[in-house]
Amino acid sequence: MSLHMRDIPKIFFSSETGAPTKHCKVCGKFLLDEAEYAIEKAFVHYPTTGTTDLIWEIALCTNCQESMMSEISIESQKKMNAYFATHSNLSHQQQLLQEENFNPEAWVDQCIVKGTKKAGCSQFQITGRCLGNQMIFEHTPFMISGAAMDELTQLLSNQTIGTMNKFRDQHFPPPEDLSPLFRDKDFVFI
Repeated sequence: MSLHMRDIPKIFFSSETGAPTKHCKVCGKFLLDEAEYAIEKAFVHYPTTGTTDLIWEIALCTNCQESMMSEISIESQKKMNAYFATHSNLSHQQQLLQEENFNPEAWVDQCIVKGTKKAGCSQFQITGRCLGNQMIFEHTPFMISGAAMDELTQLLSNQTIGTMNKFRDQHFPPPEDLSPLFRDKDFVFI
């Protein structure tokens, strides 16, 4: 077992229950008993007021992630992988790991692509890898700014965008009051 595992941080808890997410959003698999999975959350931030709203959150087991990725075009998968290989900088995560700093806020404070601080982003996504009730602090958790997500989205095929938006619509459509704001924004799970 990794020495870099810690209890799942509260910032990755379910907004509905205030506790760790127990089940995979797609298949319903129980996650807190040695399952490997990812948690991802997307936010909109209003710098002038200093407030942040959750857009969506999801926990997906490894099998459901692989199933979703199998529906994405090979071309888009290659472009996503190349984008992250070329543009992501995990030196901040590596430095925190060397310092044994497991404060989750420090890990998600700046975009791994743009280097932009979270406070300066109008939209951002955070993601973390988990095993049971523990988060794995190695390459994750991390944050990606809306600007980086926009660049990534531009690389994806229409088929891939359609597949991801269909997934969004099926599993967590935005609330009616936010729907006009986010229906025009493509959904991308990293």
